[in-house]
Order: sequence, then C-alpha cells, then structure tokens
Amino acid sequence: MIKKIDKKHVDDTLKELNPHGTFELPLDIYDDNCEIFHSIYTHWHEEMEIIYIEKGSGILRINENTFRIQAGDFALINKEAVHHLKSDLKNILYFKSLVFDLVILSGIAGDLCHEKLIHMLMNKQADFVHIIKPKDAHYENIHHIFLAIIEDGIKKEPFYYVKLKGLLFLLFYELASGEYIIPSDQTDTKKLSSIKTALNYIDSHYQEDLSVKELAAMVHYSDYYFMKVFKQYTGKTLISYINHLRLEKSKHLLFHSDHSITEIALEVGFHNTSYFIRKFQEENGMTPQKLRKNCTIS
Repeated sequence: MIKKIDKKHVDDTLKELNPHGTFELPLDIYDDNCEIFHSIYTHWHEEMEIIYIEKGSGILRINENTFRIQAGDFALINKEAVHHLKSDLKNILYFKSLVFDLVILSGIAGDLCHEKLIHMLMNKQADFVHIIKPKDAHYENIHHIFLAIIEDGIKKEPFYYVKLKGLLFLLFYELASGEYIIPSDQTDTKKLSSIKTALNYIDSHYQEDLSVKELAAMVHYSDYYFMKVFKQYTGKTLISYINHLRLEKSKHLLFHSDHSITEIALEVGFHNTSYFIRKFQEENGMTPQKLRKNCTIS
C-alpha cells in the first residue's frame, strides 16, 4: 500500500516523526501531491529519500542548495539533510518517494559493499549529486529500477523483500556507476548543526517576536554570518521563513478548528489580520476564508 505524507508529524527539531517501514524492513513508499499544501514542510529524518517527480514543477531545497525540479526528475536526499519542497501554483507537483534506512543495505565489518559505500553514506562521509534529469547518464536504468521497487513494494508477493533488497543494491550500483555518489564536505556539518538548532527554536517559538540577534547568539554566530548561513540552508530571510512557517501552521487551524480568521492570525503570531490575509493570499493564491470553504481535510 502506498502512503500519503503526513504533513503534521515533526518534533521540535523539525525531525519527522512518521515511522518509515518496520524494524524488519525500514522502508516506505509514498504517493503525494501539493494540491492543497503547496509546500512540504522543512524537515529532516534519519532515513535517506529518493523522490521521483511524476508531474508538475517547483523548487526543492536540500541543505544550502536550491534546485528547480520538474516532471521526470529524481531527487536524492541523504540521511539527516534538511529539505523542503514547494510546488509552482499553476503546475502542481505530483510525486512518489522512497524513504528507507540505509541499515537495510549494511553488512558486516569488512564487507566491500558496506565499507566502500553504505558505511560512508551512513556516516555522512559521502553525499549525493542531488538531482538526476532524464538526459543524464544512467537515468533510464535508475528510472526502471525505481519503478520496479515501487511495484514490488505494492504487490508484496511471496519473498518480495528479497527482490526489494536486490533492487536497492542494483539502484546503488547505478548511482555509483553514474558518479551520483560523491565525497561530502565536512565543513558543512557544523553549519548544518547550527541551522537545525535555530530551526528547532523557531518551530517552538514561532508565535513570539524573534530576532536575528537572539538566534545568532544562540549558535555563536555574528548577526551577518547567521543570516548568510540561514539563507543558504533555507532559501529565505529570517522574516520570510517565519512568515512562511506561521502561514503553514495557520492552515491546520483553518481545517481543524472553528476559530475566526482573526483568532487564527493571532494564534500563529501575526499581530495584524489584514497583513496575515495579504501574505496568505500571496503564498497560496487565495484568501484563508476561500481555502477553508473549498477544502476539507480529514
């Protein structure tokens, strides 16, 4: 069974709480779109993720990198990478994703597959070339294997898990052969840790007035350097990021409460209702009243 992404389950560090698969088989397949929520929240998880764009176009951020994505593209997201997906309003994204713990491919000490590849990815000594496009090397093989994994995961025929593991190894062979697995930049690890700390605090205090000075001091950066690194990893200024987070939080209240628009604006941290409505419409293409009227979330 293919799952939908639960867009609410993150903890205070923006770590996703959704379980991916089981202890015996830590892998899940998702089929989702950006029809109502035009963006997938900024988050990270212990597992790596492979996203295949079936239709539409948009923006994908992985740590400090921003990519334009469109139908046919694959995105490779390493474990613990902070990522965010946003759809173009007039060309809605539809995608499938494969989320799995690399431990599924790990082996004993001395095993060549483990030592030369999986261990390096698990310990973030290696990373991915994040986007694979239809014109790129090995694309057809990668595309074929990915769809076979999806099919195997849905059908769950007898001993499907043996075939699934074999297909994953074959997929990683194509990724390595196509040079989509590369040495990681260890200098980025400290910056990523600092940004996670800031995102953690913002997510817990988004209703409050937050300042660059307060957050920069928290991670021991100057104001200027903090804003530079923050924008590298989120693609937004601090104000823009906080506004976006507040707007995303407001959607859940629109769908799951009977609070008035003014009450919702205040609850998520906007002190001016008119400003809230204007920013909401800019980001979503409609007013909060219209979204609440047109959409029902169970």
